[in-house]
Amino acid sequence: MPEFVVDILCYVTAFLAILLVKPHAYRLSIKIISEYIIATRMRKRASFDGKKKYVIESQESESIGLGQKGPTFGDNIIFNYLAEWNTELVEEMQQLLLQAGLRYGNALEEFMKSKFTAGIAIFFIIFITFSTNDFGIPFIAVIPISLILGILGGHRLTNLNMQYICEKRKASIENGVPDLIDLLVICTESGLDLNRSIRRIAREMRTSNPTMADELSLTSIELEMIPDHRQVFENFENRTDSLQIKTLSKTLSQSIEYGSPLAVSLRELAVESRQKRMLEAEARAAQAPTLLTLPLMFCIMPCLFIVMLGPVIVNMIRSFSGAS
Repeated sequence: MPEFVVDILCYVTAFLAILLVKPHAYRLSIKIISEYIIATRMRKRASFDGKKKYVIESQESESIGLGQKGPTFGDNIIFNYLAEWNTELVEEMQQLLLQAGLRYGNALEEFMKSKFTAGIAIFFIIFITFSTNDFGIPFIAVIPISLILGILGGHRLTNLNMQYICEKRKASIENGVPDLIDLLVICTESGLDLNRSIRRIAREMRTSNPTMADELSLTSIELEMIPDHRQVFENFENRTDSLQIKTLSKTLSQSIEYGSPLAVSLRELAVESRQKRMLEAEARAAQAPTLLTLPLMFCIMPCLFIVMLGPVIVNMIRSFSGAS
């Protein structure tokens, strides 16, 4: 049996063994660490009486975790350690998930698991490629190189995939901004307040633009629960990361704060959004000849040459062969 086949079987067996042992190891390590944390906190918070007895609070009121606000990834020790070690990375991932519309409870943990899975896959691919082929790299250096490339590749590839999802969602939201502004003008002129207008527009746009409808529904809920409207519109901007949404949010916030007529401001904003969409369409149309150059040279022109010059070449070959 070839050596690389044996190596692959060994790696697969080790990986399966890790998957089988992982739950039991996590439970055991969490139990040990939790007992240690409980004992440490009990010693710190206890007060001694005359006989040096402890008066201990109930364990149910203890928040066992790695930080004051509790663990970010639940009982996952490795992820929690990385979250405390690099908080900026966690904030960046949370912002990406927020802009991608992934707001369920364990979205951050699933995203982190996808990074680890992609990193392990890239590590094995690079390690097997380097170890089964002669690239002139010492075997001692293959493992650290594969590990570094696996970590960087898994982190970067998952981020690129999430950024692609964010861009698609952002484009869908921006396509619905002109319709949103027009509907806001109609609703405000008919006598509805801002919250009812947003709720009605979210219901009407449920079929035409579900992404925008979800964001508007969440904004309507926040307007009812959060007294500061500026914070609500700021959250709306952070979730969408769109310049048009930022302009609309600032307009709505200023109208509420200063009492200016909302319909007039929205009409001007609607005209600007329509003009911007028209300019974008004209810019794309102006880029069309440049984008068609390569397909024209490599796909259309050879076919034209074959159709136009093919019969001439065939007749010349026949005439020369007959003359000889």
